[in-house]
Amino acid sequence: MQRHHITLLALLILCTGTSCSSDAPARILEEGEWEMTTQMEMSGMPAGMPAMPPMTHRQCLSNDMMVPAQTDKHQNCEKIEQLVSGNTVTWSMRCTANGMISEMSGTTTYSGDTMEGSMHMNSQGMTMESHITGKRLGPCK
Repeated sequence: MQRHHITLLALLILCTGTSCSSDAPARILEEGEWEMTTQMEMSGMPAGMPAMPPMTHRQCLSNDMMVPAQTDKHQNCEKIEQLVSGNTVTWSMRCTANGMISEMSGTTTYSGDTMEGSMHMNSQGMTMESHITGKRLGPCK
């Protein structure tokens, strides 16, 4: 009888903070239309060159599509890896546009109806760092 209680206690400890049901997919973010602002920093910029202005875009995000991205019909992107830990998504991808290859990696952390993340991009020897913040606006349109 004592062994049964120890096994049950071990299962409860393992299930704390995670879903022990195989039927329920993990919900990382509040699905819907999100507005995201990206601030980019490029290394190697000449002194006195003004910083790039922040860019804002809207995107429908879901638990199937958790990585914020500005879509460009002239760019072909391939997701290399995507890992989820708690409410944080870590990812990497490779994009090709006009014969140029860009490699990107980043993290995005969702907290209810807000998110924050960072991205590192390397393209043709240039590197860029981006900081992303966002908020959920409502259901997808």
